[in-house]
Amino acid sequence: MKSMLFDLSAKPELLPLATVVRPLQHVVAQQDAAFFLMGAAARDVMLLHVHGIDTKRTTQDVDFGVMVRDWATFEALRDALVAGGEFKAVSNDAAHKLRHVSSNYPLDIVPFGGVERSDRTLAWPPDGHTVFDCFGMREAMLSSHQVHLPGGVLVNVASIPALALLKITAWQDRKRTFPGRDAPDLLLYLRHYLDCGNLDRATTDHPDLFAAEDPDYEENSARLLCRDLLAHIDDTAAKRLLVILRPEIDDQGPLLLAQQSGVPLQRARRIIRAFATELLRNP
Repeated sequence: MKSMLFDLSAKPELLPLATVVRPLQHVVAQQDAAFFLMGAAARDVMLLHVHGIDTKRTTQDVDFGVMVRDWATFEALRDALVAGGEFKAVSNDAAHKLRHVSSNYPLDIVPFGGVERSDRTLAWPPDGHTVFDCFGMREAMLSSHQVHLPGGVLVNVASIPALALLKITAWQDRKRTFPGRDAPDLLLYLRHYLDCGNLDRATTDHPDLFAAEDPDYEENSARLLCRDLLAHIDDTAAKRLLVILRPEIDDQGPLLLAQQSGVPLQRARRIIRAFATELLRNP
């Protein structure tokens, strides 16, 4: 899976997103930082607008991962966004949450990079009591696609495998507190990855996926997504994913991921197992 360029500049429905990205681009460049679009907005860009797959989930939330050197850089970036007048702070207790004034879109700017601890988490200052898991963000940034939005705006958007990686991380963190929030999106990525312009490549480059007498399309979709993801993560990250998913493919396990997915239980289990099988085969 290579990074690609998608031209969505003729889609007027993406103009509100472009109006959010443009001022953020300017401020991030001034702070010598970098960012990419993630979350539900990235899901809609990649599935709906690039590949025509109806996500059946609507949102106005716009989430960005912002790679910064240190906390001072992040604080300067946030202050500059608010000072510019196009964004306003939502709460002093949630420094990453802003609101775009003209569109009223909620905005999350989540730092990673130089603010991460050795376990890939960050602890929000000043007291460090609130901890966020950054696992997957660096990988998503490095494997992101470039997307042309209306008005000449170019933005990096997380790839579908990277979005799946971030969803697994989010699900692990929120599976008890927000059941049903993350699993449906993850299954959406797994089930439809072949539909995202990948079927011809799969039949040519991965013929073993179709060697069975009656290959399962959605299971093969999940397997190909995992293979593409493995090309962009290291062995430590792959093992971490397996730790999260192994209980979910155990017949005696909790099966929370399948139960929360909105997909019939046995179908969801087979798709999740197909994805995890590729992790188990990773040398």
